Amino acid sequence: MSATPLYKQLEEALKEAILSGEFPPGQQIPTENDLSTSWNVSRVTVRKALDALTREKLLTRVSGKGTFVSEEKFQRSMTGIMSFSELCRSQGRRPGARTIKSVFEPASKEIRERFGMSKEEKAVVLERIRYADDVPVSLETVWFPPRFAFLINEDLNNNSLYDVLRQHHGLWFTHSSKVIELVYANFDVAHYLGVAERHPLISIKSEMVDNHRDISCISHQLVVGDKLRFTV
Repeated sequence: MSATPLYKQLEEALKEAILSGEFPPGQQIPTENDLSTSWNVSRVTVRKALDALTREKLLTRVSGKGTFVSEEKFQRSMTGIMSFSELCRSQGRRPGARTIKSVFEPASKEIRERFGMSKEEKAVVLERIRYADDVPVSLETVWFPPRFAFLINEDLNNNSLYDVLRQHHGLWFTHSSKVIELVYANFDVAHYLGVAERHPLISIKSEMVDNHRDISCISHQLVVGDKLRFTV
């Protein structure tokens, strides 16, 4: 039996349906009664899930008519948790990914200390180019502690890492801390992102806490700022 609350399971399922386009903007979603029946949960549980999605501006309730997928494009605060794939879809763009590296590697002292790793242990390291409408917009490096060794065998080309963790391993991130600064592309990064060397990039270093209250992911994104929009 899943430890995830029923309302959260329903909320995530509806969110995925919205962001994937299964429920396009302006479409009415199933009624509370229909969702209650199909999910075999109470209307209170359904209402709790719908309330959360309404607060995120993914849904709009119209008195006397029902609940609809919001027409507006979704803004995303950098203080929240949203995968790159979700961010792209929320801005009407098609996400993509190409894996450059998926290995075990020695980690820095700082990362070892955050994960509680010994000096002998190696971290799981994933490096990917992220695309929006086939245009490279971000170079992403992610570190996980050794217990995430299963990720080495996952196909993360054009797949959401967050979705893999949530749907297949029952894990998701609840909050994060970020350090954002302006940096400049070196030769290798410029090659991957299709920009000139020394092109300005947004560097986003994140430390994420999962639903078990563990620090389980540290990431570093180098983003071409004129190709992707963030809000803070």
